Amino acid sequence: MMVGRTLRFVNFLLDTTIYFTIILSFLMIFNGVVNKEDVKWISILLYFLYYFIFELVAGQTLGKMITKTKLISLTENKNYLFIQIFGRTLMRFIPLDMFSYLFYKRGLHDWISKTAIIKL
Repeated sequence: MMVGRTLRFVNFLLDTTIYFTIILSFLMIFNGVVNKEDVKWISILLYFLYYFIFELVAGQTLGKMITKTKLISLTENKNYLFIQIFGRTLMRFIPLDMFSYLFYKRGLHDWISKTAIIKL
C-alpha cells in the first residue's frame, strides 16, 4: 500500500534533519580545510549521494527506515532500478518537485521515475 502525504512529509523532515546533521558534522570536521566557496558544491554532492546510495542499496533512506517505509519500482523490469533511482534523485533538485505534493499524492520524482513509497 502506498503511503500518504503525512508519512511522506515525516520522511522528508527526518531525512532533512539527518542530512543537515551530516553536513554540519562534515563542516566541523573539515573546518579550515574546505574553502567556503566549495561548501555549496559539497552540500549538493552529499545531498545527491545521501538519497542515491541509500535508495539504491537499501531501497530506504534513514528517514524511511525509521518510519518503516520503502521505495519500490512500479515497472516490471527491475533492470532499470539504477536509472530510476538516479533520475528520482536528480528530480529532487527541481524546486517544483517539493510543491508537487500539494496537488498529487505522488511527487514529481515518484511519477517521473515510476517509483512509489510503500509501508512495510
